[in-house]
Amino acid sequence: RIFSLSQHRRIGWIALYLAATHAVWLLAAQPLIGHYLLPSAPLYMLCGLAAFIALAILVATGIRARITAHAALAALLLALLGAHIIGSGQMIDRPAKVITTCALLGLAVFGSVWRRGIVRSRARSLWTLIPSCIALVVLALLPTPTGRSLLLYPAMVPPLVEVHFPHEKHTAVNCITCHHNFADKTGLDNCLDCHRSARRDLPQPAEVTFHVFCRDCHREFARLGEDKHGPVRECSGCHVRTGAVPR
Repeated sequence: RIFSLSQHRRIGWIALYLAATHAVWLLAAQPLIGHYLLPSAPLYMLCGLAAFIALAILVATGIRARITAHAALAALLLALLGAHIIGSGQMIDRPAKVITTCALLGLAVFGSVWRRGIVRSRARSLWTLIPSCIALVVLALLPTPTGRSLLLYPAMVPPLVEVHFPHEKHTAVNCITCHHNFADKTGLDNCLDCHRSARRDLPQPAEVTFHVFCRDCHREFARLGEDKHGPVRECSGCHVRTGAVPR
C-alpha cells in the first residue's frame, strides 16, 4: 500500500542485488568460508542461502505468482533472513538487538498476513496462514539461547578444520576455563575426545561448543572496548590453511 507496483518491483531487484553483492564480497574477503559450505555448513549459512533463493524467486515471479504463494514465500523469507542474521552473530552482539531485529521481522510478517484483501477464501488462506505462523514461531524462538545455538549446528559432521590458538595471547585467561577436564577429572586427553564423542551429557557438537565459547568471549571484550579482543568477524582469525599462520 505504501509503494506502487513498479516501486515494489524495483525495491525487490535492489534487495536482490544487495544480497548478491553481500555474498560475493564475503567470499572474496573471506575465502575460507568456501571451506565450510555445503554439506557441512552451519544451519545459519544454509538459511542465508535459502533466503537468497527465496528472494530471487519472489523477484523473478513478481505479479505472475499467486498472491497466496507470494505472501507465504515472503513470510518464510523473513524467517530465514532472521535466522541467518541471528546465527551469524554479525552486528547483533546484544540481546536487545536480537529481540528488536526479530520483533521487526515478525511485525512485517504479521502485517502482510492480516492485510485486508490478501486472502479471499478459507482454503486459500491456509496457504498463507500456515507458512506465516511458522515464520512467526521461528522469529519468536530465535532470541532464546537454545535457538541461537541450534543455528550453529552443522548440517553434517564436518572434517576437522585447522585452528590457530596462540596460548601466549591468552595468558590472562585461567587455564581451567578451557582445560576444565584437568580440574574436574573428566579426562586428561584432547578436548575433541569428549566433545566429538557419543557422550549424552555433551549434546552439542564440538563446532557449536567452541564457536559459542570463543566468539562470545571475544565479543564481550570488544563490547567492553578492549583494544586486544581477538577476531570476532572473520574466519581467518582462527581458522588457517595448511602451513599458514595468521599474524
